[in-house]
Amino acid sequence: MPSVPAVQPNPDAALSGWGRATHPTRVALAAILLVTLWRLMLGAFDRTGLSTDEAQYWAWGQALSFGAYSKPPLIGWIIRVSTELFGSQVWAVRLPAAPMHAATAVVLLALGRRVADPALAAGAALAYLTTPAVALGSVLMTTDTPLLLAAALALLAQVELARTGQAGGRTTALALALGLAVGIGFLAKYAMAFALTGMVLAALLSPGWRPRTRDAALASAAALLVMAPHLAWLVQNRFVTFHHLAESSGMEGGALAPGEALRFLASQLAVMGPILFPAMLIAIARARRGTAAAGLAALAATPLVIVLGQALSGKALANWAVLYLLPGAILAMTPLAARPLLRHLSFAIGLLVTLALPLAMAAGPALRLPGDRPALARYLGHEALAAPILAAAEAAGVQTLVATDRDLLADLTWFARDRGLAVRALPPQGTAQNHWELAFPFRPAPGDGPALLVLREGAVQPCPAARPAIRLTAGDGFAAGDVILAIPIAPATCPALFGPPP
Repeated sequence: MPSVPAVQPNPDAALSGWGRATHPTRVALAAILLVTLWRLMLGAFDRTGLSTDEAQYWAWGQALSFGAYSKPPLIGWIIRVSTELFGSQVWAVRLPAAPMHAATAVVLLALGRRVADPALAAGAALAYLTTPAVALGSVLMTTDTPLLLAAALALLAQVELARTGQAGGRTTALALALGLAVGIGFLAKYAMAFALTGMVLAALLSPGWRPRTRDAALASAAALLVMAPHLAWLVQNRFVTFHHLAESSGMEGGALAPGEALRFLASQLAVMGPILFPAMLIAIARARRGTAAAGLAALAATPLVIVLGQALSGKALANWAVLYLLPGAILAMTPLAARPLLRHLSFAIGLLVTLALPLAMAAGPALRLPGDRPALARYLGHEALAAPILAAAEAAGVQTLVATDRDLLADLTWFARDRGLAVRALPPQGTAQNHWELAFPFRPAPGDGPALLVLREGAVQPCPAARPAIRLTAGDGFAAGDVILAIPIAPATCPALFGPPP
Protein backbone atom coordinates (compact mmCIF):
# COMPACT_ATOMS: atom_id res chain seq x y z
CA MET A 1 0.00 0.00 0.00
CA PRO A 2 1.52 3.35 -0.92
CA SER A 3 2.19 5.65 1.98
CA VAL A 4 0.11 8.77 2.43
CA PRO A 5 2.25 11.84 1.82
CA ALA A 6 2.83 14.18 4.70
CA VAL A 7 0.76 17.33 4.88
CA GLN A 8 2.59 20.26 3.39
CA PRO A 9 2.16 23.88 4.42
CA ASN A 10 0.20 24.56 1.22
CA PRO A 11 -1.50 21.29 0.22
CA ASP A 12 -4.50 22.62 -1.68
CA ALA A 13 -4.75 25.11 -4.48
CA ALA A 14 -8.24 25.82 -3.14
CA LEU A 15 -6.71 27.22 0.02
CA SER A 16 -4.11 29.36 -1.66
CA GLY A 17 -4.13 31.97 -4.36
CA TRP A 18 -3.38 35.01 -2.26
CA GLY A 19 0.01 35.44 -3.83
CA ARG A 20 2.97 36.82 -1.96
CA ALA A 21 2.39 39.35 0.78
CA THR A 22 4.89 41.50 2.64
CA HIS A 23 5.56 39.60 5.85
CA PRO A 24 1.88 38.61 6.32
CA THR A 25 2.60 36.77 9.56
CA ARG A 26 4.34 39.78 11.09
CA VAL A 27 1.54 42.06 9.99
CA ALA A 28 -1.04 39.72 11.52
CA LEU A 29 0.83 39.44 14.82
CA ALA A 30 1.20 43.22 15.03
CA ALA A 31 -2.50 43.70 14.31
CA ILE A 32 -3.46 41.10 16.94
CA LEU A 33 -1.32 42.94 19.48
CA LEU A 34 -2.82 46.35 18.65
CA VAL A 35 -6.41 45.09 18.76
CA THR A 36 -5.78 43.38 22.08
CA LEU A 37 -4.18 46.49 23.58
CA TRP A 38 -7.21 48.51 22.46
CA ARG A 39 -9.54 46.07 24.18
CA LEU A 40 -7.51 46.00 27.38
CA MET A 41 -7.07 49.77 27.50
CA LEU A 42 -10.78 50.47 27.05
CA GLY A 43 -11.60 47.68 29.50
CA ALA A 44 -10.10 49.81 32.28
CA PHE A 45 -12.85 52.38 31.62
CA ASP A 46 -15.75 49.89 31.49
CA ARG A 47 -18.83 51.42 33.17
CA THR A 48 -21.07 48.36 33.01
CA GLY A 49 -21.61 45.70 35.67
CA LEU A 50 -21.31 41.96 35.57
CA SER A 51 -24.17 40.13 33.91
CA THR A 52 -25.93 37.41 35.88
CA ASP A 53 -23.85 34.78 34.07
CA GLU A 54 -20.56 36.54 34.79
CA ALA A 55 -21.41 37.00 38.48
CA GLN A 56 -22.34 33.33 38.63
CA TYR A 57 -19.02 32.30 37.06
CA TRP A 58 -17.20 34.46 39.60
CA ALA A 59 -19.15 32.72 42.38
CA TRP A 60 -18.08 29.33 41.03
CA GLY A 61 -14.48 30.40 41.44
CA GLN A 62 -14.99 31.30 45.10
CA ALA A 63 -15.73 27.67 45.98
CA LEU A 64 -13.31 25.80 43.73
CA SER A 65 -14.72 22.49 42.59
CA PHE A 66 -14.41 20.03 39.72
CA GLY A 67 -17.90 20.92 38.53
CA ALA A 68 -20.66 23.51 38.62
CA TYR A 69 -24.40 23.44 38.21
CA SER A 70 -24.83 24.32 34.54
CA LYS A 71 -21.36 24.04 32.97
CA PRO A 72 -17.91 22.56 33.57
CA PRO A 73 -15.68 24.40 36.05
CA LEU A 74 -12.85 25.93 33.98
CA ILE A 75 -14.25 29.45 33.68
CA GLY A 76 -14.60 29.72 37.46
CA TRP A 77 -10.96 28.68 37.87
CA ILE A 78 -9.79 31.25 35.32
CA ILE A 79 -11.73 34.06 36.99
CA ARG A 80 -10.42 33.00 40.39
CA VAL A 81 -6.83 33.35 39.20
CA SER A 82 -7.51 36.78 37.70
CA THR A 83 -9.31 38.12 40.78
CA GLU A 84 -6.69 36.69 43.13
CA LEU A 85 -4.10 38.68 41.20
CA PHE A 86 -6.05 41.89 40.63
CA GLY A 87 -8.94 41.89 43.10
CA SER A 88 -12.64 41.20 42.73
CA GLN A 89 -13.43 44.00 40.32
CA VAL A 90 -15.53 43.95 37.16
CA TRP A 91 -12.53 44.61 34.94
CA ALA A 92 -10.53 41.84 36.64
CA VAL A 93 -13.30 39.29 36.05
CA ARG A 94 -13.28 40.19 32.34
CA LEU A 95 -9.53 40.70 31.99
CA PRO A 96 -8.65 37.20 30.69
CA ALA A 97 -11.06 37.42 27.74
CA ALA A 98 -9.12 39.65 25.35
CA PRO A 99 -5.72 37.94 25.81
CA MET A 100 -7.32 34.51 25.40
CA HIS A 101 -8.97 35.50 22.11
CA ALA A 102 -5.64 36.96 20.99
CA ALA A 103 -3.97 33.64 21.80
CA THR A 104 -6.68 31.84 19.83
CA ALA A 105 -5.98 34.08 16.82
CA VAL A 106 -2.26 33.29 17.06
CA VAL A 107 -2.98 29.55 17.19
CA LEU A 108 -5.32 29.93 14.22
CA LEU A 109 -2.54 31.75 12.37
CA ALA A 110 -0.25 28.77 12.98
CA LEU A 111 -2.97 26.34 11.88
CA GLY A 112 -3.64 28.35 8.74
CA ARG A 113 0.04 28.26 7.79
CA ARG A 114 -0.08 24.47 7.93
CA VAL A 115 -3.09 24.05 5.67
CA ALA A 116 -2.73 27.12 3.44
CA ASP A 117 -0.27 29.88 2.61
CA PRO A 118 0.94 32.55 5.04
CA ALA A 119 -1.14 35.37 3.58
CA LEU A 120 -4.38 33.40 3.79
CA ALA A 121 -3.47 32.30 7.32
CA ALA A 122 -2.89 35.91 8.34
CA GLY A 123 -6.22 36.95 6.86
CA ALA A 124 -8.00 34.12 8.68
CA ALA A 125 -6.46 35.07 12.02
CA LEU A 126 -7.54 38.70 11.66
CA ALA A 127 -10.97 37.69 10.35
CA TYR A 128 -11.48 35.56 13.46
CA LEU A 129 -10.25 38.27 15.83
CA THR A 130 -12.64 40.87 14.40
CA THR A 131 -15.79 38.78 14.03
CA PRO A 132 -18.70 40.28 15.99
CA ALA A 133 -18.83 37.22 18.27
CA VAL A 134 -15.17 37.54 19.22
CA ALA A 135 -15.41 41.32 19.54
CA LEU A 136 -18.23 40.85 22.07
CA GLY A 137 -16.54 37.89 23.74
CA SER A 138 -13.41 39.99 24.28
CA VAL A 139 -15.17 42.61 26.42
CA LEU A 140 -17.11 40.07 28.52
CA MET A 141 -16.17 36.78 30.21
CA THR A 142 -18.00 33.79 28.75
CA THR A 143 -17.43 30.05 28.55
CA ASP A 144 -16.95 30.32 24.78
CA THR A 145 -13.62 32.10 25.29
CA PRO A 146 -11.62 29.24 26.86
CA LEU A 147 -13.53 26.76 24.69
CA LEU A 148 -12.35 28.41 21.47
CA LEU A 149 -8.74 28.55 22.64
CA ALA A 150 -8.73 24.89 23.65
CA ALA A 151 -10.40 23.84 20.39
CA ALA A 152 -7.90 25.84 18.32
CA LEU A 153 -5.01 24.16 20.14
CA ALA A 154 -6.63 20.77 19.53
CA LEU A 155 -6.98 21.42 15.79
CA LEU A 156 -3.37 22.54 15.52
CA ALA A 157 -2.22 19.47 17.44
CA GLN A 158 -4.31 17.20 15.21
CA VAL A 159 -2.75 18.55 12.01
CA GLU A 160 0.76 18.38 13.47
CA LEU A 161 0.14 14.87 14.76
CA ALA A 162 -1.09 13.69 11.36
CA ARG A 163 1.84 15.26 9.53
CA THR A 164 4.50 14.06 11.95
CA GLY A 165 3.07 10.57 12.15
CA GLN A 166 2.86 10.19 8.38
CA ALA A 167 6.48 11.35 8.12
CA GLY A 168 7.58 8.74 10.65
CA GLY A 169 8.51 11.24 13.36
CA ARG A 170 8.05 11.02 17.11
CA THR A 171 4.47 11.71 18.06
CA THR A 172 4.06 10.98 21.78
CA ALA A 173 4.28 14.61 22.89
CA LEU A 174 1.89 15.73 20.14
CA ALA A 175 -0.63 13.02 21.02
CA LEU A 176 -0.50 14.07 24.67
CA ALA A 177 -0.91 17.71 23.65
CA LEU A 178 -3.97 16.81 21.57
CA GLY A 179 -5.51 14.92 24.47
CA LEU A 180 -4.73 17.74 26.89
CA ALA A 181 -6.36 20.31 24.61
CA VAL A 182 -9.47 18.17 24.11
CA GLY A 183 -9.76 17.51 27.84
CA ILE A 184 -9.38 21.19 28.72
CA GLY A 185 -11.97 22.03 26.07
CA PHE A 186 -14.47 19.75 27.81
CA LEU A 187 -13.68 21.44 31.11
CA ALA A 188 -14.56 24.76 29.43
CA LYS A 189 -17.86 23.74 27.83
CA TYR A 190 -19.57 20.54 26.75
CA ALA A 191 -19.82 21.96 23.22
CA MET A 192 -16.28 20.63 22.85
CA ALA A 193 -18.12 17.46 21.81
CA PHE A 194 -19.09 19.30 18.59
CA ALA A 195 -15.41 19.97 17.86
CA LEU A 196 -14.44 16.39 18.65
CA THR A 197 -17.12 15.07 16.29
CA GLY A 198 -15.84 17.39 13.57
CA MET A 199 -12.26 16.27 14.21
CA VAL A 200 -13.24 12.64 13.68
CA LEU A 201 -15.08 13.50 10.45
CA ALA A 202 -12.12 15.58 9.25
CA ALA A 203 -9.83 12.59 9.80
CA LEU A 204 -12.17 10.38 7.79
CA LEU A 205 -12.37 12.85 4.90
CA SER A 206 -8.79 14.07 4.67
CA PRO A 207 -5.40 12.38 5.20
CA GLY A 208 -4.00 15.70 6.36
CA TRP A 209 -6.19 15.47 9.47
CA ARG A 210 -5.73 11.72 10.10
CA PRO A 211 -3.45 10.67 12.99
CA ARG A 212 -2.32 7.11 13.36
CA THR A 213 -4.55 4.82 15.42
CA ARG A 214 -2.07 4.48 18.27
CA ASP A 215 -1.64 8.26 18.45
CA ALA A 216 -5.41 8.78 18.53
CA ALA A 217 -5.68 6.19 21.31
CA LEU A 218 -2.99 7.92 23.38
CA ALA A 219 -4.68 11.30 22.85
CA SER A 220 -8.03 9.80 23.94
CA ALA A 221 -6.50 8.39 27.09
CA ALA A 222 -4.92 11.74 27.94
CA ALA A 223 -8.23 13.54 27.38
CA LEU A 224 -10.07 11.12 29.65
CA LEU A 225 -7.42 11.56 32.34
CA VAL A 226 -7.89 15.34 32.25
CA MET A 227 -11.66 14.96 32.37
CA ALA A 228 -11.72 12.26 35.08
CA PRO A 229 -12.17 14.54 38.12
CA HIS A 230 -15.07 16.31 36.43
CA LEU A 231 -16.66 13.02 35.42
CA ALA A 232 -16.41 11.87 39.05
CA TRP A 233 -18.07 15.11 40.14
CA LEU A 234 -20.91 14.51 37.68
CA VAL A 235 -21.51 11.04 39.09
CA GLN A 236 -21.40 12.36 42.64
CA ASN A 237 -23.95 15.06 41.78
CA ARG A 238 -26.26 12.77 39.79
CA PHE A 239 -25.45 14.38 36.45
CA VAL A 240 -27.25 17.57 37.45
CA THR A 241 -25.51 19.48 34.67
CA PHE A 242 -26.98 17.22 32.01
CA HIS A 243 -30.45 17.70 33.48
CA HIS A 244 -29.95 21.45 33.08
CA LEU A 245 -28.74 21.04 29.49
CA ALA A 246 -31.78 18.94 28.63
CA GLU A 247 -34.12 21.56 30.08
CA SER A 248 -32.40 24.54 28.46
CA SER A 249 -32.27 22.92 25.01
CA GLY A 250 -35.96 23.72 24.56
CA MET A 251 -36.89 20.42 22.92
CA GLU A 252 -40.63 20.35 22.39
CA GLY A 253 -41.63 16.75 21.92
CA GLY A 254 -40.97 16.39 18.21
CA ALA A 255 -42.74 19.54 17.04
CA LEU A 256 -40.62 21.06 14.28
CA ALA A 257 -39.77 24.76 14.40
CA PRO A 258 -38.51 25.78 10.95
CA GLY A 259 -38.84 29.44 11.87
CA GLU A 260 -36.44 28.95 14.77
CA ALA A 261 -33.98 27.20 12.44
CA LEU A 262 -34.13 30.10 9.98
CA ARG A 263 -33.63 32.59 12.80
CA PHE A 264 -30.59 30.66 13.97
CA LEU A 265 -29.06 30.71 10.48
CA ALA A 266 -29.81 34.40 10.06
CA SER A 267 -28.21 35.14 13.42
CA GLN A 268 -24.90 33.76 12.14
CA LEU A 269 -24.58 36.84 9.94
CA ALA A 270 -24.21 38.75 13.21
CA VAL A 271 -22.02 36.09 14.84
CA MET A 272 -19.42 35.74 12.06
CA GLY A 273 -20.19 38.68 9.84
CA PRO A 274 -22.44 39.40 6.83
CA ILE A 275 -19.66 38.66 4.33
CA LEU A 276 -17.60 36.02 6.11
CA PHE A 277 -20.50 33.67 6.83
CA PRO A 278 -21.73 33.37 3.22
CA ALA A 279 -18.11 33.11 2.03
CA MET A 280 -17.57 30.21 4.43
CA LEU A 281 -20.69 28.42 3.18
CA ILE A 282 -19.43 28.76 -0.40
CA ALA A 283 -16.07 27.29 0.59
CA ILE A 284 -17.76 24.38 2.37
CA ALA A 285 -19.77 23.61 -0.76
CA ARG A 286 -16.64 23.67 -2.92
CA ALA A 287 -14.49 21.48 -0.66
CA ARG A 288 -13.30 18.24 -2.28
CA ARG A 289 -12.92 14.98 -0.40
CA GLY A 290 -9.33 14.13 0.42
CA THR A 291 -8.14 17.72 0.65
CA ALA A 292 -7.31 19.81 3.69
CA ALA A 293 -10.31 21.95 2.76
CA ALA A 294 -12.57 18.91 3.21
CA GLY A 295 -11.31 18.54 6.77
CA LEU A 296 -11.95 22.19 7.47
CA ALA A 297 -15.41 21.90 5.94
CA ALA A 298 -16.26 18.98 8.23
CA LEU A 299 -15.03 20.91 11.25
CA ALA A 300 -17.09 23.99 10.35
CA ALA A 301 -20.25 22.19 9.25
CA THR A 302 -20.50 19.85 12.24
CA PRO A 303 -21.42 22.37 14.97
CA LEU A 304 -23.67 24.25 12.54
CA VAL A 305 -25.61 21.14 11.55
CA ILE A 306 -25.93 19.91 15.14
CA VAL A 307 -27.20 23.21 16.47
CA LEU A 308 -29.41 23.72 13.42
CA GLY A 309 -31.03 20.42 14.34
CA GLN A 310 -31.55 21.70 17.88
CA ALA A 311 -33.11 24.87 16.49
CA LEU A 312 -35.41 22.85 14.24
CA SER A 313 -36.52 20.88 17.30
CA GLY A 314 -37.18 23.84 19.52
CA LYS A 315 -34.56 26.38 20.56
CA ALA A 316 -30.96 27.35 19.84
CA LEU A 317 -29.03 30.43 20.84
CA ALA A 318 -26.85 32.16 18.26
CA ASN A 319 -23.56 31.31 20.00
CA TRP A 320 -24.16 27.58 20.48
CA ALA A 321 -22.32 26.72 17.24
CA VAL A 322 -19.53 29.28 17.72
CA LEU A 323 -16.80 26.65 17.24
CA TYR A 324 -17.27 26.87 13.48
CA LEU A 325 -15.49 30.23 13.58
CA LEU A 326 -12.10 28.51 13.82
CA PRO A 327 -12.12 26.47 10.61
CA GLY A 328 -14.66 28.85 9.11
CA ALA A 329 -12.29 31.81 9.22
CA ILE A 330 -9.76 29.90 7.10
CA LEU A 331 -12.41 28.66 4.70
CA ALA A 332 -14.03 32.08 4.30
CA MET A 333 -10.77 33.62 3.14
CA THR A 334 -10.61 31.21 0.18
CA PRO A 335 -13.42 32.64 -2.02
CA LEU A 336 -12.51 36.13 -0.84
CA ALA A 337 -8.97 35.71 -2.21
CA ALA A 338 -10.17 36.68 -5.69
CA ARG A 339 -12.53 39.39 -4.39
CA PRO A 340 -10.38 42.02 -2.68
CA LEU A 341 -13.20 44.55 -2.49
CA LEU A 342 -15.42 42.17 -0.51
CA ARG A 343 -12.47 41.10 1.61
CA HIS A 344 -11.58 44.66 2.51
CA LEU A 345 -15.22 45.48 3.23
CA SER A 346 -15.45 42.48 5.52
CA PHE A 347 -12.36 43.55 7.44
CA ALA A 348 -13.70 47.11 7.66
CA ILE A 349 -16.97 45.89 9.17
CA GLY A 350 -15.11 43.68 11.63
CA LEU A 351 -12.74 46.46 12.62
CA LEU A 352 -15.63 48.87 13.14
CA VAL A 353 -17.35 46.45 15.52
CA THR A 354 -14.03 45.69 17.22
CA LEU A 355 -13.36 49.37 17.92
CA ALA A 356 -16.95 50.22 18.81
CA LEU A 357 -17.78 47.57 21.40
CA PRO A 358 -15.13 48.56 23.97
CA LEU A 359 -16.22 52.18 23.51
CA ALA A 360 -19.82 51.15 24.11
CA MET A 361 -18.86 49.38 27.35
CA ALA A 362 -16.97 52.50 28.43
CA ALA A 363 -20.05 54.62 27.70
CA GLY A 364 -22.18 52.24 29.77
CA PRO A 365 -25.46 53.86 30.88
CA ALA A 366 -24.88 56.88 28.63
CA LEU A 367 -25.46 54.74 25.52
CA ARG A 368 -29.20 54.95 24.84
CA LEU A 369 -31.61 53.49 22.31
CA PRO A 370 -34.69 55.21 20.87
CA GLY A 371 -37.19 55.72 23.65
CA ASP A 372 -34.35 56.52 26.05
CA ARG A 373 -33.77 52.84 26.81
CA PRO A 374 -30.24 51.75 27.82
CA ALA A 375 -28.50 49.88 25.00
CA LEU A 376 -26.60 47.70 27.45
CA ALA A 377 -29.46 46.95 29.83
CA ARG A 378 -28.26 43.41 30.58
CA TYR A 379 -25.10 44.85 32.16
CA LEU A 380 -26.72 47.74 34.05
CA GLY A 381 -28.82 48.18 37.17
CA HIS A 382 -27.33 45.34 39.19
CA GLU A 383 -25.70 47.44 41.89
CA ALA A 384 -28.67 49.81 42.14
CA LEU A 385 -30.87 46.81 42.92
CA ALA A 386 -28.49 45.08 45.35
CA ALA A 387 -27.38 48.13 47.38
CA PRO A 388 -30.67 48.86 49.23
CA ILE A 389 -31.16 45.17 49.94
CA LEU A 390 -27.71 44.89 51.50
CA ALA A 391 -28.33 48.07 53.50
CA ALA A 392 -31.61 46.60 54.80
CA ALA A 393 -29.80 43.41 55.81
CA GLU A 394 -27.19 45.33 57.76
CA ALA A 395 -29.85 47.53 59.38
CA ALA A 396 -31.76 44.44 60.49
CA GLY A 397 -28.59 42.81 61.79
CA VAL A 398 -29.02 39.63 59.76
CA GLN A 399 -26.13 37.54 58.52
CA THR A 400 -27.90 35.55 55.81
CA LEU A 401 -29.70 36.56 52.62
CA VAL A 402 -32.11 34.04 51.10
CA ALA A 403 -33.21 34.58 47.50
CA THR A 404 -35.54 32.83 45.12
CA ASP A 405 -34.00 33.08 41.65
CA ARG A 406 -30.61 33.00 39.94
CA ASP A 407 -30.53 36.71 38.99
CA LEU A 408 -30.96 37.83 42.59
CA LEU A 409 -28.66 35.15 43.98
CA ALA A 410 -25.85 36.07 41.58
CA ASP A 411 -26.11 39.81 42.21
CA LEU A 412 -26.36 39.48 45.99
CA THR A 413 -23.38 37.11 46.10
CA TRP A 414 -21.24 39.50 44.02
CA PHE A 415 -22.12 42.69 45.89
CA ALA A 416 -22.04 41.05 49.34
CA ARG A 417 -18.54 39.70 48.75
CA ASP A 418 -16.84 42.04 51.25
CA ARG A 419 -19.69 42.38 53.76
CA GLY A 420 -19.55 39.07 55.60
CA LEU A 421 -23.08 38.11 54.52
CA ALA A 422 -23.97 34.58 53.46
CA VAL A 423 -26.20 34.19 50.39
CA ARG A 424 -28.40 31.12 50.22
CA ALA A 425 -31.11 29.78 47.95
CA LEU A 426 -34.52 28.53 48.96
CA PRO A 427 -34.20 24.75 49.34
CA PRO A 428 -35.00 23.06 46.04
CA GLN A 429 -38.19 21.12 45.52
CA GLY A 430 -36.75 18.15 43.66
CA THR A 431 -33.79 18.68 41.30
CA ALA A 432 -31.72 21.81 41.90
CA GLN A 433 -32.46 24.59 39.43
CA ASN A 434 -29.34 26.70 39.91
CA HIS A 435 -25.86 26.74 41.44
CA TRP A 436 -27.03 28.01 44.82
CA GLU A 437 -29.79 25.41 45.16
CA LEU A 438 -27.15 22.76 44.47
CA ALA A 439 -24.29 24.10 46.59
CA PHE A 440 -25.80 26.64 49.02
CA PRO A 441 -29.41 25.85 49.97
CA PHE A 442 -30.79 27.57 53.07
CA ARG A 443 -30.77 24.96 55.81
CA PRO A 444 -30.65 26.83 59.14
CA ALA A 445 -29.49 25.05 62.26
CA PRO A 446 -31.46 25.31 65.51
CA GLY A 447 -30.74 28.60 67.16
CA ASP A 448 -29.72 30.40 63.97
CA GLY A 449 -30.70 34.04 63.88
CA PRO A 450 -33.07 35.77 61.47
CA ALA A 451 -32.45 36.11 57.74
CA LEU A 452 -33.62 38.39 54.95
CA LEU A 453 -35.73 36.81 52.22
CA VAL A 454 -35.42 38.51 48.81
CA LEU A 455 -37.86 37.76 46.03
CA ARG A 456 -39.71 39.27 43.11
CA GLU A 457 -43.26 40.35 43.75
CA GLY A 458 -45.56 37.59 42.56
CA ALA A 459 -43.14 34.76 43.36
CA VAL A 460 -44.28 32.03 45.74
CA GLN A 461 -44.00 33.39 49.26
CA PRO A 462 -42.90 30.65 51.68
CA CYS A 463 -43.35 32.91 54.72
CA PRO A 464 -46.82 34.51 54.45
CA ALA A 465 -46.74 35.70 58.06
CA ALA A 466 -43.65 37.85 57.43
CA ARG A 467 -43.96 41.42 56.20
CA PRO A 468 -41.60 43.22 53.77
CA ALA A 469 -39.05 45.62 55.18
CA ILE A 470 -38.55 47.23 51.79
CA ARG A 471 -40.36 47.17 48.48
CA LEU A 472 -38.45 48.62 45.55
CA THR A 473 -39.00 48.92 41.83
CA ALA A 474 -35.95 48.31 39.66
CA GLY A 475 -34.97 51.18 37.42
CA ASP A 476 -33.04 51.08 34.15
CA GLY A 477 -31.18 47.89 33.56
CA PHE A 478 -31.56 44.14 33.52
CA ALA A 479 -34.60 44.03 35.86
CA ALA A 480 -36.30 47.27 34.76
CA GLY A 481 -39.78 47.55 36.26
CA ASP A 482 -39.55 44.45 38.46
CA VAL A 483 -40.75 44.90 42.04
CA ILE A 484 -38.39 43.37 44.60
CA LEU A 485 -39.34 42.60 48.19
CA ALA A 486 -36.93 42.18 51.12
CA ILE A 487 -38.61 40.40 54.02
CA PRO A 488 -37.05 39.75 57.44
CA ILE A 489 -37.77 36.15 58.45
CA ALA A 490 -37.27 34.22 61.69
CA PRO A 491 -38.55 30.94 63.18
CA ALA A 492 -41.67 32.62 64.52
CA THR A 493 -42.67 34.14 61.18
CA CYS A 494 -41.31 31.48 58.83
CA PRO A 495 -41.63 27.93 60.19
CA ALA A 496 -41.60 26.63 56.59
CA LEU A 497 -37.89 27.48 56.38
CA PHE A 498 -36.71 27.51 60.00
CA GLY A 499 -38.96 24.82 61.42
CA PRO A 500 -41.48 25.50 64.18
CA PRO A 501 -40.28 27.83 66.94
CA PRO A 502 -39.17 26.09 70.15
